[in-house]
Amino acid sequence: MNSDTLVVLVHGFCRGAKDMLFWKSCLRRSFPDIITPDLPTRYSSFETCVEILTQTITAKHPENYQKLYFAGHSMGGLMIREYLKQQQPQNAARFVCAGTPHYGSKLADIALLLPGAGLIWQPLNALKTSARKEITSPDIPGLQIGAIVSQNNAHWPGKLFLSDSSDGLVESFSATPPDAAAVAFTSAGHVKMQYDMQTARLIEKFLSTGSF
Repeated sequence: MNSDTLVVLVHGFCRGAKDMLFWKSCLRRSFPDIITPDLPTRYSSFETCVEILTQTITAKHPENYQKLYFAGHSMGGLMIREYLKQQQPQNAARFVCAGTPHYGSKLADIALLLPGAGLIWQPLNALKTSARKEITSPDIPGLQIGAIVSQNNAHWPGKLFLSDSSDGLVESFSATPPDAAAVAFTSAGHVKMQYDMQTARLIEKFLSTGSF
């Protein structure tokens, strides 16, 4: 068992810690110490969410662990990147992002056309394509990054507004960051990744070995 490792699982936009419970249950056999921060990703700003994420991790005293591992779904991957860039924990070793819109979301752009949408659902401002022209790349020696991508356009917004090469909410190219050492594909659509055994096994494999 990896008793010297802290695993942090981070949910995405309009989700909560409960959406990380399936991943947590699947990872428990390999990693006994897992936290699932509950972040205000519906109405609070991206910056506020990252601040609360930082506070939650800090309360766990990550410096007492030999290794820090991370996995984030959707916007959760962006928040992890920002945390790593700001805090630069030198024991951060592996990070998996699943369905993360590294280059922004076309659907966020469309949603922000609605009057007041950016004021009500503030995280949308961090998800728009113009806000994601550059990848937030943590400068941490030895950090291994993996990406999980789906091309199962299983959600109606994706069928209306995105290409077939998407997971229903995020285009495949946006979910594939240039700094990923390894990329794996899952058959689950964007939302179902959170409750999908194949996706959970891919996360466990990368965190355990550094590859898919």
